[in-house]
Amino acid sequence: MNDKLKMLDRSKCVADDNEYAGKLLIIKTSSLKEEFRQPYFQYFYATSGFGCYPDKLGGKVFGKFLADGEECCFRRSDFMGVADKEKLPQWAKTRIEQFTSPKMRIRVFQIDDCKDKNKRMFMSYENVMKSANVDPEIYHQVYGGVVNCSDIESVFSLCNTECPPGYYGHSMSVSDVVEICDGNDKGFYYCDHIGFQKIDFDISKVERSDMLRVLICETGKEPYEAEIRDELKAKQNVVGGLIEPVYFAEDNNALIYCDEEFLLKGCEPNRNAGVVTIHGTFMVVGNGENEYGEGIEVSLTDEQIKKYSEMFRYPLIYMTNEELADNQVEEQDDGISQV
Repeated sequence: MNDKLKMLDRSKCVADDNEYAGKLLIIKTSSLKEEFRQPYFQYFYATSGFGCYPDKLGGKVFGKFLADGEECCFRRSDFMGVADKEKLPQWAKTRIEQFTSPKMRIRVFQIDDCKDKNKRMFMSYENVMKSANVDPEIYHQVYGGVVNCSDIESVFSLCNTECPPGYYGHSMSVSDVVEICDGNDKGFYYCDHIGFQKIDFDISKVERSDMLRVLICETGKEPYEAEIRDELKAKQNVVGGLIEPVYFAEDNNALIYCDEEFLLKGCEPNRNAGVVTIHGTFMVVGNGENEYGEGIEVSLTDEQIKKYSEMFRYPLIYMTNEELADNQVEEQDDGISQV
């Protein structure tokens, strides 16, 4: 990032917006430590604190920096005001959208055609229940991960339009089972002709032996744990093209898969992995060996998930040439020119 960028001023704020909770604020330059006096560190997403309200005692505003997600607090007097959404650079718009978007951790199961002896695929819940219960033994898992959805209906829409990275199955349809892994709606749901039916579903009986536990890093998003099929097409679906390995771990027990054509496709910079800058969505997977000493992908351990989530926690800040030009500090003409 260029170190001669203009610091943000009040012209980047909206007028007369005094309540700060749930809003993007701009920190005064004087309130930042010298080493952090860059315009991208002036953006601060406020979450709570009495300082968010002008009529309450106490002046603390809690939240996190938009640039790297680090949580901290400032005094209300440290802010110029609320950022004008119309004047945000694209990286900030993308990141604030991720901060505020709903998130759900889910799994998706679909009937394995080879095991479907009674032809239950695409059968309504009513007809399935006439003969027997939903049988988990004929299902296999096609996806597991975090999606930007607020409810199960939006999960259905997502899996029929722009499936999440690593999703390896048909578009969501009748007879599919969705697991909501957290929250008040936690449980298993059968996709019916209209809506979903909550069901009992023993996940231990589902075919899941070919699932890999990986870490997915999308551009502008926080890394998240996912479960994908150990299939080439599933891995290609994560990165959006032909997979290319990047070896970055000191102990060589993990590797990155990215799109080998990310530069040709003009993908935005995502994260640094050692000396390599990865563009576009990538995933981290375990690097192991089979009984014959051949290299294979393996699931990440809990320790690795934690380690690499922290390593790749902060997405890179990418500004277009136009945005850089608009924010560039003009150097004063000292009368010296080159011939």
